[in-house]
Amino acid sequence: MKAKKFTALILGVTMLAAAVTGCGGSGSDSAGGSGEGSQAGASTDGSVTLTFFDKNSGSNTFDDPVALAIQERTGVTVQVENPTGDPLEKLNLMLTGQNYPDIVLMDRGNEIVNRYIEAGALIPLNDLIDEYGPHIKEMYGDVLTKSVYSDGKNYYLNNWYGVDPDAVAGVLMRKDLLAEIVGEERANSNDPFTQSEYLDILKQFKEKYPTIDGKESIAVTLDAESKNYEGTLFGMYGITSFYIDENNNVQHRAKHPKYKDAVDFANTLYTEGLLDKEWVVNKKEQWTQKLSAGNVFSTFCSYWDPDSANTSLASTIGEDAQFYSYKVVPDGMDPSETQYSGRSTLGWDAIGITANCQNPEAAMKFIDYLVSEEGQYLLMWGLEGEHWDMVDGKHVPKQEIVDGFNSNFEETQLSTGIRKWTWFIKNGYGSDGSPYDVTKYETTPITDFANASFGESDRWDTADYTGLEPAGSSPEGLKWQKVKDVYDQNFPKMVNAADNAEATAIYEAMLAEMEESGLSEVEAYMSKQYQERMKLWGKAE
Repeated sequence: MKAKKFTALILGVTMLAAAVTGCGGSGSDSAGGSGEGSQAGASTDGSVTLTFFDKNSGSNTFDDPVALAIQERTGVTVQVENPTGDPLEKLNLMLTGQNYPDIVLMDRGNEIVNRYIEAGALIPLNDLIDEYGPHIKEMYGDVLTKSVYSDGKNYYLNNWYGVDPDAVAGVLMRKDLLAEIVGEERANSNDPFTQSEYLDILKQFKEKYPTIDGKESIAVTLDAESKNYEGTLFGMYGITSFYIDENNNVQHRAKHPKYKDAVDFANTLYTEGLLDKEWVVNKKEQWTQKLSAGNVFSTFCSYWDPDSANTSLASTIGEDAQFYSYKVVPDGMDPSETQYSGRSTLGWDAIGITANCQNPEAAMKFIDYLVSEEGQYLLMWGLEGEHWDMVDGKHVPKQEIVDGFNSNFEETQLSTGIRKWTWFIKNGYGSDGSPYDVTKYETTPITDFANASFGESDRWDTADYTGLEPAGSSPEGLKWQKVKDVYDQNFPKMVNAADNAEATAIYEAMLAEMEESGLSEVEAYMSKQYQERMKLWGKAE
């Protein structure tokens, strides 16, 4: 009945809409569209029809309650064009044939975005934003500055943009075992541990539990396949993607003043028998199995990485047997100097209006609505009265929605339309203090603990450094690949060295070999890229 009601509302809006030309993309099948100027999908009564390619849409259709409400509130009929296979391949085919739809959503970090811009397939948005995008200016703020192309123009809007206040990396420890060693009050505290305290805790664990359930205990294990330990190991010492020296030049992170301290710490874990001897060959699946087995005390990663292991531990041992994220600070270092929480304010996706769109003004008005707070809560919370209520000036989700996402995420998403279409999503919280993402309204104790343990000082923007590396086919790119190979081969050797002195010798030899491979030339290239970026963003000193 509700779907019929929405359909009737849409029909009413369509009949009453002012006569505007449809955007006319490539039709419902972009692979077989007729190219630029096509009017496929435009309504004969003059209402607006937009075609939208979303690389994440799968086979979903735009007919759920949220989709119907979007169309009713904007007066725009949306035709979603699904990837029907590899999204990147589809994007390349559309670009080659110039038969792309009105709006495209692509992976922002992929070279395909620049290819679309350079081919003229995406139109500059600045004038449209000035005239039709008041919500875009308000919500995006300096993200617009950070996402300009080299010509200073904006060709797309970011998706999942802005500061994400959630914690990221940390030192994860089994809370029940930690409580046995330091007491429940300390295990429940968000106060950081010093590096010395952490090492002592690991040694006490090994002494108390040489074996668990007949298996040799493991104080620390790592996932070598995904290298998700890097955010913890380097974040502990305030090391980010690269080292920016006093002259604003980009240098390899191995040249950071505290890099060798981080390596020595990892080496100490190994030489003291605290680090899993198999860590170098651990695949993600094997790492997860080890965490689930019940004989591992600690690991380095983001707090959500061991979700499946935590589910297993909670059911087999107990809720407190799960891995919680703690902050560890090197001895003598101020806790505000750690950099555990690296995230990009520029998000994951790029969404642009294409040159095939015959009514970019209508497209921008449609986008501006979705960007607004009302649009964000519609996309991410659903319908007021049906999926959530306004209580004392705050968004409050229906309990069945909260329970639905906790018990069956995908089914709830598909049936309600909530979080099904994640377009122009902003991280963080709305003006009433409720999260834009309804699934963050009620969080788990593990999430709450991590967020309380790591503060604003731990956050750093990975966007400052993303994409500085030279293209693989360029002379600098070939040198960079050699440098990375040298680094990747030597890092495990430093960790597994017989002692810190041997680790230092390997480190110095590694730097020399990286220089021989062309590191200085690559750093000069990246420094120029970085300095130009900072100037473009208005952050140059």
